[in-house]
Amino acid sequence: MTYVWTAVGAMLVVGLGLIVWGSQSDRGPSGQDLQALRSRQMQVGAVLAGLALAVLVVAYLTADWP
Repeated sequence: MTYVWTAVGAMLVVGLGLIVWGSQSDRGPSGQDLQALRSRQMQVGAVLAGLALAVLVVAYLTADWP
């Protein structure tokens, strides 16, 4: 189970990192706007973070608490 929680934690960290990185505005090397790429990064990050949080909530609600 440790591998599962490590994977969930990594998904959460990577997802939040993509959201933060995608929210920064920047221009490409030739002056082209990277807004579409950043938008895609934010979307992927939101999906990863959402999945990780959903797994954590389901695990919490279905846990066998003493």
